[in-house]
Amino acid sequence: MDFTGKTAIVTGASSGIGAATARLLSLRGASLAIVGRNEERLLQVAKQCEEASKQKPLCLLLDLTSDANCEEVVRKTVQTYKRIDILVNCAGKATVTSLFDTTMEVFDELVQLNLRVPYKMTQSCLPYLKKAKGNVVNVFGAQMRVRPGFLPFAMIRDALERFTKAGALELASEGVRMNAVRPGITRTKFLANLNVDDEHMDLAYDTIAQEVPNHQIIEPEEIAKMIVFAASDELPNLNGASLTVDGAASSY
Repeated sequence: MDFTGKTAIVTGASSGIGAATARLLSLRGASLAIVGRNEERLLQVAKQCEEASKQKPLCLLLDLTSDANCEEVVRKTVQTYKRIDILVNCAGKATVTSLFDTTMEVFDELVQLNLRVPYKMTQSCLPYLKKAKGNVVNVFGAQMRVRPGFLPFAMIRDALERFTKAGALELASEGVRMNAVRPGITRTKFLANLNVDDEHMDLAYDTIAQEVPNHQIIEPEEIAKMIVFAASDELPNLNGASLTVDGAASSY
């Protein structure tokens, strides 16, 4: 799969799946705009991309929960590369909360980043995706049993599934595809965001691994391969699909 001549925006590119996707797209020849909120990690990913392709990506250190920043990503990408072919919506986070909490702050934060940002980014990129007959890949969790503390996260996950399917139907008339890649438990910053410290990270993942059928934690590079496949032109009729990579965990 050769992406030479194509331009891709990858959000959430400073770590985990987003970083792995940026590196692989770069290796395959894509021109990149990578977006993240951690400057040190984002610059490290940019360096890795440049080493892989000899082409320096456009680094955008922006908080996408601001509509103006979403529009800035699109503006600077087009200013730099003159086109947008691929949007990978990979930015997201999980936070433990529940109906017993007395405020809506965590809920609103999760909805803003995990649901509203992919919608706004897609909306902002659409004029250029139409010209390129490009595509959108939404990245969000595989279908799993909802655990206490993750109710809003599960609600947003189901909303993103509907966004992908209905969005694909809506955009098909313009030649733009939208698909989802849905990873199972993957080795990312997910646990760090839940305040698991580095000292106990391996133990935490080992414990989680015992709850999935193959007793393995997925590496970000494996998910990146599926994202790059979905973003390619290999299957032009792949549209509205949910491509699950979870070691059969959602089959439980």
